[in-house]
Amino acid sequence: MTKGEQARFSCRQHASWKSFNLLTRRLSFAAFLFAGAPQLALAHAIVVRTSPAQGGVGAEDIGKVEVWYDAGIRDAFAALAVVSAAGERVDRRDAAIDSADPSHVSVSVNRLTPGKYTVRYRALSADGHLVSGAWEFEVRP
Repeated sequence: MTKGEQARFSCRQHASWKSFNLLTRRLSFAAFLFAGAPQLALAHAIVVRTSPAQGGVGAEDIGKVEVWYDAGIRDAFAALAVVSAAGERVDRRDAAIDSADPSHVSVSVNRLTPGKYTVRYRALSADGHLVSGAWEFEVRP
C-alpha cells in the first residue's frame, strides 16, 4: 500500500470511528433519558442568591462575597472573583465551597472603597456543565 493509500485509509478509518463514537454517545444519552432518570440530573446549576445582592449595595467592611446555587457544585472549577471598576481584583483569591453546604461558595475581600464592583462566578454543576456569569454591586460612602 502506498503512503497516499495509507493516508486515505487512515482518514476513512478515523471518520468511521468518529461517527461510531458520536452514535454511541447519542444512544447512551437517549437510553439515559428513557430509563426514567430523574430530571434534576440534567439541570445546570443556577444562582439563587448572592451577597451582596445583585445590583445591591454592600458595606465597606463586608468581609466576604457569597453565592448560593440551586444544587451542589463540583469543586474542580469553582471560582469567585471580585473586580473593581478599575479592573483590579480586590478579593483574597481564596474562593471555597462551604463544606457544610456544597451549593454555597464564598471569597474573602479586604475593606472596599466606595464604587462599583463586579463579581464573576464559575462552577461545574452536578450534570457536568460549566456555568459562569457575573453580577454587580456598589459600595457607597
